Amino acid sequence: MITETDFKERYYGILKGYVTTREEKYLMRSEDLGYELVRCNVPPEDIVELHELAISRLATDLPAKNMMECVGFLSTPLVELMMAYGLAFRQWIDDLEKSKQELIMYAQELQHSNELKELFADIMRHDLLNPASLVNGFVSILLEWEEDEKKKSLLTNIEKSNRNLVYIIEKAAEFAKLDSVEELDYSTHDLGLILQDIVDTFMPKFEENEMTVDMGIDRSYPSLVNPLIEQVFVNLISNAIKYGPKGGHVDISISDAGKEWQVNVKDNGSGIPEQDREMIFTRFSRLDKVNKGSIKGTGLGLAIVHKIVTLHNGGVGVDSNSPENGSNFWVRLNKAPTI
Repeated sequence: MITETDFKERYYGILKGYVTTREEKYLMRSEDLGYELVRCNVPPEDIVELHELAISRLATDLPAKNMMECVGFLSTPLVELMMAYGLAFRQWIDDLEKSKQELIMYAQELQHSNELKELFADIMRHDLLNPASLVNGFVSILLEWEEDEKKKSLLTNIEKSNRNLVYIIEKAAEFAKLDSVEELDYSTHDLGLILQDIVDTFMPKFEENEMTVDMGIDRSYPSLVNPLIEQVFVNLISNAIKYGPKGGHVDISISDAGKEWQVNVKDNGSGIPEQDREMIFTRFSRLDKVNKGSIKGTGLGLAIVHKIVTLHNGGVGVDSNSPENGSNFWVRLNKAPTI
């Protein structure tokens, strides 16, 4: 590391060498020192002090006669040094401005990229969902008219595949939009009311699968959240129904976790192996057990859950018990401040 003493000694050597020999090499060294002083962030006033200290030492080291002869040359190394310093400083300013412009361009490109991502999501929804909806409509009509059981079975499979396609398109578009979001606006909402509304919406699905649901919610649970949080609970409850056994049971509760509320969605399905619990929140990751089964999905649902909860500065995870006891997905969200 170069110290102030190093600069003093080097400049003194340059000044003494030049005034006693007049050799150009000392001016070149002075120029090099000027560039180095800029790189080390030495201010101009310190350079003047450097020169004054060197002259004081010369007055002591050189005979008075020699010093008088050198007076006319004492400022030459300083002029060379300051010229180099000025050029280097100008270059530093130019480089700084260039870096600033590059950062601005990068920010603009990033914004444009996010806008393109959102546009792609909208196009994907529009251009892919419309044909899928038409297919679904035609299949429904054909199912009503068709009497051949074999053909009806094929049409039913097409209808199921098409529904799965629509689900994939919607989830992919949803994730693409979320992926460009960095911050959310929050306001106070009661988590209990949000969950109750979602459960009411899912009641036909619970009944269709002959499942029961228990809501362990008996008070107000004010939390600072964005309306997007509803999508988290929709995904978790939908998964509990989808992967739970027919005639199964789902428990939904909220517990106090200090500065946070913990929302629990527990099913009595097949459970999740410990080694798989982290990867399930990664997009397009699905468990082998699920992939080999009859239930189809994209692996995007829990990735969306993870993204939204992360934007809320919250936590999300899963506790899995024995295969008979299913899984407990939990989400932790900040409580709203009390007045």
